[in-house]
Amino acid sequence: MNRLPFLGLLLALLCLVSCRQMNDVRLLYLAEEQVGINVDSIYVLLSQIEKPSQLSGEERLLYGWLNAYVHCKRKNSMTEDSLILPASDYYAFCNDTAKNLLSYQLKAWYWHWLKKHGQCMAAIDSGIALAKALQDTGRMADMLSDKAYWYVYVWKDYEKAIETFRAAIALNAKAENFFSMGIALGLNKNDSAPYYMERSIGLAMQSGDTNRIVHYLRNYAQLQAYSFDEPSGAIATIRRMEQYVVDPVQLRMGDLVKVEVFLKEGLIDSAEYYLNKEREHSEGRNRFLTEENMVAVYRALIDYTRYRTFDVLDVARYNDSVANALTAVQSTVRRKDESKETLSQANLILTVERKQAQLNLLLALLVLVLAGGGAFLYVRNRRDRLIEAEERAETLTRLLEDATKSRSEEEDGQFFRKILLQQLGMIRLVAKQPTSQNQELLRRISGITSHELPVESLLVWEDLYPIIDRIYDNFYTKMNSRFGDVLIDKEKQLCCLLCADFSTKEISVVTQQSIPTIYQRKTTIRKKLGMGEKEGIVEFMKSIYTGKGLI
Repeated sequence: MNRLPFLGLLLALLCLVSCRQMNDVRLLYLAEEQVGINVDSIYVLLSQIEKPSQLSGEERLLYGWLNAYVHCKRKNSMTEDSLILPASDYYAFCNDTAKNLLSYQLKAWYWHWLKKHGQCMAAIDSGIALAKALQDTGRMADMLSDKAYWYVYVWKDYEKAIETFRAAIALNAKAENFFSMGIALGLNKNDSAPYYMERSIGLAMQSGDTNRIVHYLRNYAQLQAYSFDEPSGAIATIRRMEQYVVDPVQLRMGDLVKVEVFLKEGLIDSAEYYLNKEREHSEGRNRFLTEENMVAVYRALIDYTRYRTFDVLDVARYNDSVANALTAVQSTVRRKDESKETLSQANLILTVERKQAQLNLLLALLVLVLAGGGAFLYVRNRRDRLIEAEERAETLTRLLEDATKSRSEEEDGQFFRKILLQQLGMIRLVAKQPTSQNQELLRRISGITSHELPVESLLVWEDLYPIIDRIYDNFYTKMNSRFGDVLIDKEKQLCCLLCADFSTKEISVVTQQSIPTIYQRKTTIRKKLGMGEKEGIVEFMKSIYTGKGLI
C-alpha cells in the first residue's frame, strides 16, 4: 500500500498554488507600502501580480483600491475602478482611518469620471468632514482643492471656487493651491489674481520645478491677455517663461500665446511671425488636437485681417477629421468593450471550469489517499491484533506451564496461579488431556485472549482473596481494612495480582484489560495511596506484607 506518490503529488500541487498566491500577496503588500511615496512603484508592482482574481476577498479589495489610487494620481480614467466603492465601505467598517479617509477622495474622483457630479460632491464633503474630525489638515487641504477644481471646471461657480481655494491655502500654502486660486480669480476678473499667480511661480522657483514654472507662467500670460487686458505684461511673462523652457512643446504653446496677444492688439505681422515660429517648433512632431485647431483658427483670422478673405475650409476640414477620428475611436472603444466583455465571460467560464477540474483532481487524490490510508491502517491494525493475540496466547500458555510445574521454592506463588487458572478452566483441560495438540485447550486459550470468554464470569475473587491472605500474610484483609473505602474492586484485584508477582502483560491477559488500562490503574492507585510517581506498587505491597508500611 504505497501512498507516497499520491501524497507527493498532492503536496506539490498545494505548494505550487500557495507559492504563486503568496508571491502575489507579497507584491500587493509591497505596493501598499508605497502609498504616499511613489505612485510609479505601485503601478509596477501591481502589474506583476499574475492572478488578481485568485486573491482573497480582503486582498482583492486592496488590489482595487491601489489601482484606483494609481489612476487618480496619474489623472487616468477611473471609470473601471468600481472596486473603490466596496473597498471604501470595508475600510470604514474596519475603522482603518488612513485608507478610509483617502477612499473618500478616490470615490469622489471615480464619480467625477462617471460624470455623476452630485455623488462626487457628496463623497468629497463626507471626506472633508471626516478629515476635519480627525484633524488631518493635509488630507483636508487636498480634498478642498479637488472640490474647488470641480467648482471651476464643472459648475463654473467661481465665487465658491475662490472661497474653497482660500480655505485650502489656509491649511496648506503650496504652489498648486496658489496657482489654482489665481486661475479662479482671473476667470472671475478679480484684481487679486496676479498676487496668487506670482506666489505660485515663486514657490515653484524655490522648489526648482521647471515644468511647473513654465506651466504657471504660460497660464498667467493668458490671464493677463484676456482677463486683465495687459498685452505687454503677457508678452513679458512669456519671455520669462522662455528662460525655463526645455521642451519643444512648451515653446510651441508659448508661441501660440504670443499669437493670441498680437492678434488681440492688431499686430498682424508679429502674430504671423510667431505662428510661423510655432510651425518650425512643431516640424516633425505631432500637435495636440487643441493646438492644431488653434493654429488653423489663427491662420484664418490673419488672412481675414490682412486680405479680407475668410476661408474656414481648412478649419472645417480639420474639425471634420477630428470628429471622424473621435467617432472611429468611440466605435473602436465600443467594440473593444464588447470584446472585453465577451473575453471576460469566456475567461470566467474557463476559470470556473479550471477550478472545477482542480477540485475534481484534488477530490480524486483525496479519495485515493484516504482509500490507501484506510487500507494501510486496516492491514496494520489487523496485523497488530494478530501479533497481540499471539503474544497474549503465549503469555497465557507460559502462565499455564509455570502453574503446572512442580517447584518447591515457589510453591506458594505457583499455587495461586494454579487456582486462578483452574477457575479459568485451564488446569482441568490440561489434567484431562495434557498435550500440546489439545484442540479444546487451544480453543479455550484463544477464547480468553480474544475476549470471547468473559473472565468476569469465570474468576471468583471471593474464593481468591482468602488464598491471597493465606499465602501473603493476610495481604487482602489488611489492604481492605485500611483502603477498602479508597480503592474500587478492580484496583484491589490489581493489587492482589501485583502482590502475587504477576507482570503487567500477565495481568492484561487474565483480566482482559489493555496494557494502557493497567498502567492507568496503577497511576490511579498511586494517587489514591499518596505514593510518588516513581515508587513501585510491588515494593509498597511488600512493605504492607512485612508490616513496615502504612498497615
